[in-house]
Amino acid sequence: MPQGKQQRAWPAKRRFEDACVHNSGVDKAPPTRFWLWPNLLSLDAPVVAVLWQVFFARCFQMPIDALAAFLLLLTVWLIYTADRTLDAWKGECQSPRHEFYRRHWRSLLPAWVAILGLTGWLATERLAPSLFQRGAILLAAVAVYFLLIHIGRRHWPKEAAVGVLFALGASLVAWGNVKTPVDVATILLFSGLCWMNCVAIQKWEGERPDWSPRAAAIWLACAAGVLLCAHRPVLGGAEMASACAFVWLGWVRRRLSTDAVRVLADVALLSPVLFLPVIR
Repeated sequence: MPQGKQQRAWPAKRRFEDACVHNSGVDKAPPTRFWLWPNLLSLDAPVVAVLWQVFFARCFQMPIDALAAFLLLLTVWLIYTADRTLDAWKGECQSPRHEFYRRHWRSLLPAWVAILGLTGWLATERLAPSLFQRGAILLAAVAVYFLLIHIGRRHWPKEAAVGVLFALGASLVAWGNVKTPVDVATILLFSGLCWMNCVAIQKWEGERPDWSPRAAAIWLACAAGVLLCAHRPVLGGAEMASACAFVWLGWVRRRLSTDAVRVLADVALLSPVLFLPVIR
């Protein structure tokens, strides 16, 4: 090729190579901060569930069942991963955790199936009959949830359903000693905190711009304060601490990154860590 033509062709070749380099990075996500991996892998919700299960068991003077705690950990992970994967397939959510499952569900599917088999075997072969019956009832409710939310055509209050099911699962071990209206109120209030967690994250991630969770968090804090002065001061204190954490997070969230707010919304539900040492 003559030198003049080669010089004229070189800029076009360079532009083509630059475009290839640029396009090759379009589908590559930026590195994920290490403290976000529990949220992306759906490990935060199982940890919160087990923590509250132990807390409810201690407050209601029920024995702590290690197998029940392990099964709750696995079950919550199975439910959350399936729920987020289905949401990602439908394209209804654009959060990083849903994008993670949209990209990697094929890699996670073998682990999900294996954990499902392990959970079913442990529940049927090793779990106490009373706990198995309660768990079966709750599992049927979860199945109804999936049918209504992911198959049904109507818009159902997903966050409220998640809050109720999560609270019932976390308090499953303590159901045998739930006897008074105050006892029931503590579980209902915890379901409100779980609902608060869901809607606050949606609001603060920009998916619910027309809704402010701060007023609801204040009402939850007031209700927990009533329980604090009633027959369940330890449970009421932990629930009021979580509600106040949501109120505080609503005030300071604009100074924090979206990732930090998402993680702190889950940290707000770790209040039992502060109250477990005072239970006798």
